[in-house]
Amino acid sequence: MITHTGESHPSPWRFAVKTMPIDQSQALMILASEPRPQFKDREGRQPAIDRGTGAHVHLVDVMFAFNGRAEVIAVKVPEPGLGKGLKVGLPVVFTGLVASAWENEINGKDRHGVSVRADAITVKAGA
Repeated sequence: MITHTGESHPSPWRFAVKTMPIDQSQALMILASEPRPQFKDREGRQPAIDRGTGAHVHLVDVMFAFNGRAEVIAVKVPEPGLGKGLKVGLPVVFTGLVASAWENEINGKDRHGVSVRADAITVKAGA
């Protein structure tokens, strides 16, 4: 397989070719789930590891409201970036929130999507 850098790679995953920061200044984000560990395997035996920090990755669901619309999105956050006092229903803010496009091939079918990650999540000041 050839990655976006032109190098051969044995994995069926193609690496994200674009990463874009997400502007939170005009959005309302409410924590919709407690942080939970992310796993690489379906059986839940191999924890996902953040490439940058080496820490375990957690998923948090957040209600993201902007411009009269709202969606629940899952955000990946390394364990050290999980702030204190996170409770469902509280407004939150992220540090280093980015969206990355990805694509892969599974059973001969091309799949693609957007992954959202952040360096940290904290309860919004004044909440």
